[in-house]
Amino acid sequence: MQKIQEYRAKIKEVGLKATPQRISILKVLTETDCHPSADMLIKMLEKEGHVMSVGTIYNILDTFEEKGLIIKLHDQNEVMRFDAITTFHVHMIDDETNNIQDVHDEKLESLITQRLNEILPEGLTYNHMELILRV
Repeated sequence: MQKIQEYRAKIKEVGLKATPQRISILKVLTETDCHPSADMLIKMLEKEGHVMSVGTIYNILDTFEEKGLIIKLHDQNEVMRFDAITTFHVHMIDDETNNIQDVHDEKLESLITQRLNEILPEGLTYNHMELILRV
C-alpha cells in the first residue's frame, strides 16, 4: 500500500490526476527492469488484472513522458521501450538479444556533466542527458 501512495504522489506532483490506470502503469514500469514495449506492458498489466484499451495505454505513456515520469527509448529493432528511471544512467542494448540493461555510474555522470559545463556556450543548459551503448 505504501508503494501505491508513492506512485499516486509522484503522478500528482507533475500535475496529473492519479487515476487507477495511471497508477497501474507507473507501478508496472517502476517495478520492472526489462524496459517494456507497449505490447509487453499490456501483457504485464493484464497479468496483474488491469485491462485497458491500447489507446489509453499509449496516451498515458505519452503524457508520462511529457511530464518527465518516464523515458522513451528505441531498442535494436526500433521498437519504442519505456523506462521509469529518469535520473542519469546508461542504457546498454544487446543487439543480438535486444535486451536492455541499466548501468548506473555516478563518476561517469560527474565526468560528462563537468565536461559539458566546460564546452557548452554560456547560458545554454540541458534538461536531460542520455547515453546508449549498443553491444
